[in-house]
Amino acid sequence: MRSLQVELDQFFAHTDLPDGRIARDDAFRMARKKLKASAFTELNQLIVADAPTTARWHGYRVLAADSTTLMLPATHPDTRSEDKGFNCYHYPGGLYSLARGAGLCDTATGLMLRADIASDAKGERDMLVEQLEQVKCDDLLVLDRGYPAYWLFALLNQRGHTFCMRLTTSFNTAVKSFVASGRVSAIVAINPGKEQHPTFKQHDLPIKPFSLRLVRVLLPSGQIEVLATNLLDDTAYPAADFAELYHRRWRIEEAFRHLKSRLKLEQFGGETPLAIRQEFHATILLHNLATLAAMDALSQRGETEIHTFSVNLTHASHLIRLHLPRLLASPEQRTSLCQLLLVLIAKKITRRRLGRCGTLRKPDREKPHPHRAYK
Repeated sequence: MRSLQVELDQFFAHTDLPDGRIARDDAFRMARKKLKASAFTELNQLIVADAPTTARWHGYRVLAADSTTLMLPATHPDTRSEDKGFNCYHYPGGLYSLARGAGLCDTATGLMLRADIASDAKGERDMLVEQLEQVKCDDLLVLDRGYPAYWLFALLNQRGHTFCMRLTTSFNTAVKSFVASGRVSAIVAINPGKEQHPTFKQHDLPIKPFSLRLVRVLLPSGQIEVLATNLLDDTAYPAADFAELYHRRWRIEEAFRHLKSRLKLEQFGGETPLAIRQEFHATILLHNLATLAAMDALSQRGETEIHTFSVNLTHASHLIRLHLPRLLASPEQRTSLCQLLLVLIAKKITRRRLGRCGTLRKPDREKPHPHRAYK
C-alpha cells in the first residue's frame, strides 16, 4: 500500500532508463490506458498451458469452478455505468459497485487455469459456459450447490464433459426420494418440464430425458450431502470415492482466499473498468507464478514430499513480486535469480496437518472490506 511513485522507483531501480529519465506516476497512468487487459490473460494461458497436474482421480484431472463477488471503487462514472462497467448500488452511506470474478482451478496444484471478471448481474453458470473451452476430455468438473440446473446437466452431457455437482436435498422429487430411501447410490431419470424449456431453447439444447447418478455422502457431523454425476458405472467409480473427490473442490476456495485476503485483490489502485480488469488479471498472473514457483521448490525436495508438505504461498508471492524487475531486466542472470528464488521459497515449507478442522465462522459475520478514503 505504498505510493505509486515508490512502486515505480523500486521497479525501475534495476533498469537503466535512457538519458537519465525517471518513471513518473502520471506517465504510468497515461501509459496503462494503452494496455489491454487481455495481455495478462494471454500470459496466464502461456504459463498454465503445459503445467503438470500432481494428482488425478481415476485418471481424471479434477477441475473446480466457482465465483466470488468483488467490491469495486465506485468513484469513476464508467465503473458505475452498466453498459461500460459494472453494476452500481445505492445505500444510506453512499454508492458501491460489485463485480463477479469466476475461476477454473486445477485442484491438484491450485493454478487458476482461467479467470474472468464481469458485472455481478452475470450468473456464475453463464460464466462457466464461457470457460468450458478450457476443459479437456480427461477433465472432471467439481461444482458446488450454486451450479445445478437441468440445462447445465444437459449441456455438459452434450459436450462430453464429466462432472460432479453437489445438490440440495430438496433439489427435486427424485432427490427427496433418494434421501429418504437411505441408498448410497442410485441412477435417476431427469425429465425437463415446461418450466425448463426456455433455458433449453436459449442454449440450443434438445429437450429429452437423460440419466444422472446420485451419490450419498455422510459427513462426520451427520449432515448428508447429495452429489450428482454423469459417471454412471458404480463398479468403475465406487460411491465411497466421491467424498474425497468433492473435498478437492476446496482448493478453489483456498485460491480465492489467497487472492482476496493475501494479495488484496479488492484494493484496486485504478478506478476505470480497464484498470480494474488489468489489476484483476495481473493478480491472477501473480498467483499462478507463485504457485508454479512453490511447485518447483517442493519438487526439489523429492517426489514424496509434494503431498506431505506445503509452501507459504503468501511468502512466495511477495518474493516473486520483489524479484520480478530483476528477472525482466537481467536475462543473463535469470537462471541464477530463479535458483535464488526457489531457495528463499523453500525456507517457508511446512508439513501438512491432515484432518485438522478449524472452528466454524459465525453465519452472520459481516464481510470485512478495507475502508476506501474519499477522493
